[in-house]
Amino acid sequence: MIFEIPDSLRKLNEMSSCPIYAVGGFVRNKIAGLGETDIDIAGPAVAEALGISRRFQTKIVNYKLGTAVIRYNDDKYEYTPFRVERYAPGGEHTPVEVRFTTDLRQDAMRRDFTCNSIYYDITNDKIIDPLNGTADIEKKIIRSYNPQRTFSSDGLRILRMIRLAVETGFKIDGETAKAAKANAPLLRDISAERRRDELNRILLADTKYGVKWAHYRGLRLIQQLGLWKYLIPQLEDGAGLMQNPLYHKYDVLEHTNQTVKFAAPDIRLAALMHDVGKPYCVSKFGNMHGHEVISAHIVRYDLGEYGLKYPNDVIEEVEWLCLNHMYDIARNTKEAKLRIFVATNFDRIDKLVELMEADNLARGMDDETREVRLKAVKQKLIEEGAPLTLSDLKLDGSVLIREGIQPVKIGGVLKELWRACVIDPRLNNEDWLLKQVSKYKED
Repeated sequence: MIFEIPDSLRKLNEMSSCPIYAVGGFVRNKIAGLGETDIDIAGPAVAEALGISRRFQTKIVNYKLGTAVIRYNDDKYEYTPFRVERYAPGGEHTPVEVRFTTDLRQDAMRRDFTCNSIYYDITNDKIIDPLNGTADIEKKIIRSYNPQRTFSSDGLRILRMIRLAVETGFKIDGETAKAAKANAPLLRDISAERRRDELNRILLADTKYGVKWAHYRGLRLIQQLGLWKYLIPQLEDGAGLMQNPLYHKYDVLEHTNQTVKFAAPDIRLAALMHDVGKPYCVSKFGNMHGHEVISAHIVRYDLGEYGLKYPNDVIEEVEWLCLNHMYDIARNTKEAKLRIFVATNFDRIDKLVELMEADNLARGMDDETREVRLKAVKQKLIEEGAPLTLSDLKLDGSVLIREGIQPVKIGGVLKELWRACVIDPRLNNEDWLLKQVSKYKED
């Protein structure tokens, strides 16, 4: 099998003082027929000793590991010298000792999975496969050459294993899965940011190579390996917690998994968190009423500074979506109130509707799908030309000042007028608005 290699990489190999090999995801995906990835390269010398032309810009990014970024015009490659690593107990992701080597097989043995331990010899255009990773790719299996060492060295590899398996649609080798589960507590030693980033990738796994329901399978594997306690502990409490059979087929955790399954990529984190407060409500109050409020509080804690450390804007959006996912659940909210709610939260309504629709599908019931009225109300506001912000009113604060309204009252007056015009957009004309302003003038 001969791979198509960029011309710049072939030039780099020709100029180098030692042979250079493509390795990792690029080689794996070529063999498996998956999508393109960045090209990682490796060789039996440190980057400084490659002796390549200055046309290739080389920057060392990690002196301990020998990692360098090599650029040629718009092409970029990450280079690592062959190495052997030793990790301290605890699986902290970073090796405590690194020794460079010229032995390709030793370099292969320190990598995570056999499918990522295949090298492409650029000089001779041939595959070098010291750990039989090609056979595992053909069988669509994720396997570690030495599972206990793989996971005890680096706990993050447990989540990477799940992510890689679901992105590619590969199965996980039994011994590899067993070792991953046994070493799960090592995830405590991994930084919140790294755990968060792997969870994000799992939530978007189906978008990587188009494997259907890959993200759902990822959540199921997290559950099966007992990993939620190291990510979002309260989710684990939903396993086995049954819901009203008139409305729900699944327990709380599987309902959550199903909601994420049906959710659009941009709301999957909210889908994951939307019912996280149900177990607490049941233990504290004996029912699930008001769980959306508790869920929103848990979002602030588990995704924030004391949890996975998501950016504030992500936390705020997920918190808001969770808090409001039960809005108008009984479908008896008056239209005037619905219109105000939609206009006030106009930019987030589409995501809220997506969450509500996914939540409904995830009930697993055969009855008719419940319509989310917010969608129709939003469309109605658009069609009627309703003012969606205060600046859409046909008068502004300067007019109110001219009409004698005290500056301290202007904001409140504009808001009241805006609400009236959202409910009935026909009122949004200067004549009507000016008549209303007179009511706010002081005697």
